[in-house]
Amino acid sequence: MITGSLFSGVIDPSIILGIGISTALAMGISGMSGTLIAEKTERDIELRKLEESMLSDLSNSLYAEAQRFTVIYVSIVDAVSPLLASLFTLSPLILSLFNIIAALESIYLSIATALAYLFVMGLSMGALTKKNIIVEGLKMVGIGILTTIIIYLIFGR
Repeated sequence: MITGSLFSGVIDPSIILGIGISTALAMGISGMSGTLIAEKTERDIELRKLEESMLSDLSNSLYAEAQRFTVIYVSIVDAVSPLLASLFTLSPLILSLFNIIAALESIYLSIATALAYLFVMGLSMGALTKKNIIVEGLKMVGIGILTTIIIYLIFGR
């Protein structure tokens, strides 16, 4: 959204923030509701299969309660993660609203912040999968740059 705004000629931080926060909220709500529906369906199927194999109703069991908690927890994480990532990326634009940095600088800094965030995400995934963390970080940055190029090709002037 930041690069799309820049490529479209929109450099007003308040407009970009409005679009960015709206997008972050939409991603959070979509992520939460989608995960809630999918996880609940999967857990219900799993519980039903377990009930059939045990010939017992487990709907009020500790196992069923743990499944309900897991569905809610995973759904909240899926909602909060994109929201926090977006707010982190948009934070330089907030600085420009208070005239701490110039508008165009804040846009470039937001893009750099997004790429740094992607790099750290790649490092984390590399560490979790026991792969080369630098390579994984660079892969994520590469995906971000490729996305930016695609946006430019579609919306660039």
